[in-house]
Amino acid sequence: MLVLAVAVGIPYFSVISTSLINLRGYGLTPGNFTLAHYAELFTENTKGISALKNSIFLAVTSATICAVLGTLLVLAVRGSRSRLRKVVEAIGLLPEMLPGIVLVIGIMLFWNQIYHVLPLYNTMGIMVLAYVVLFLPYTVQYVTSSFTQISDSLIAAGRVFGGKPLYILRHITLPLISPGIATGWMMTFIIAFRELVTASLIAPPNTLVVSTYIMREFEQGSVSVGMAMAVLCVLFTTTALLALNAAIDRSSKRE
Repeated sequence: MLVLAVAVGIPYFSVISTSLINLRGYGLTPGNFTLAHYAELFTENTKGISALKNSIFLAVTSATICAVLGTLLVLAVRGSRSRLRKVVEAIGLLPEMLPGIVLVIGIMLFWNQIYHVLPLYNTMGIMVLAYVVLFLPYTVQYVTSSFTQISDSLIAAGRVFGGKPLYILRHITLPLISPGIATGWMMTFIIAFRELVTASLIAPPNTLVVSTYIMREFEQGSVSVGMAMAVLCVLFTTTALLALNAAIDRSSKRE
């Protein structure tokens, strides 16, 4: 427990303290703390707000698309033959077997060939596409895990009492796998929100997300401003996840 507290606490303490330091040369001395770096994000530095908005858009959009596609894929595969199911599940894990930069470069090269057919390059659309390709396996894994916990007797009981496939899907399958869908959505949201490699390679010109914004501030010597953005990102994602968990708990209690 002590090791975990040290491993987690020291990096976060460093990030928070750096975001509050006025002059780094004076360190953690009394009178050397300020909130000016946070204020700068909302007043003087409009690119910070723009980066935060872009990250929220990309995270929400990619997480939602992954949740829908991942659920549909699992439902389709679970009703097929076991050999086909294993093949599709293996293909779904391929993005995790390769470095993210390899997949992103592959997407870039492929889209250069069909640019005139579907001009997504240098748009937010190509970033959403790359995020979905990279993070879809997470949703598939979580939904699959929830699906394997559904007893076949429940599905059989629904059929015995005259339930049609759509009825069984709406009233038995989806409610039981909804925790897996929500967990997959949350994981994709967290990872997409702070993604750096993809955003660095294929973001449209003059388009920043929180990760590339923090990197730019570091390169320009504004370390405290970059750390302030990092703290805000942690607070935002934590608040969003707590709110989603609370909503899921209320929904499960009503059921």
